[in-house]
Amino acid sequence: MATDPFERRGWHLELGGHGAIEAWTFNTSHERLAGLDAGFTYGLGRGIVLTTSWPLTYVSQRGVDAWMMGATFGVRGRIYHRPRWSLFVGGSVGVSDADTIVPPGGTRFNYLAIGTVGVTLTIRPRIHLLSGADLVHISNGNLAGRNRNPDIEAIGPRVALLLAF
Repeated sequence: MATDPFERRGWHLELGGHGAIEAWTFNTSHERLAGLDAGFTYGLGRGIVLTTSWPLTYVSQRGVDAWMMGATFGVRGRIYHRPRWSLFVGGSVGVSDADTIVPPGGTRFNYLAIGTVGVTLTIRPRIHLLSGADLVHISNGNLAGRNRNPDIEAIGPRVALLLAF
């Protein structure tokens, strides 16, 4: 029974939401992101967990707004622990596909890189609240050439429930 979200061999279903606004490197528009994601975490021990998620994100941008679906994997590490809560940092990478070009002048396919800092709070022995801030990078990595590689650099909140099973 995973009473700690960083417990060795502990599995958790993670259900959450995220939002972000472009913070710098503005392109032809100022993008805003909002979405939901679902995923799993697996505890490796010593305060380290592997993460995987499938984010569905709405991108508000100049011209036609977009829906973007992605898949990411990463690592989350605890940096401070108290009996009911823990501070953590994490990072994940992945890919996404959108129903239209994201951002304007770019492509439908993009790479994702997400850094997170936050806190987990035990609500009940098998239920934890996760709250934090994400730094999101979206780019096609020059796949369509340098002239078609605008990126999105956004920052915003994340909240999720971790349910042990």
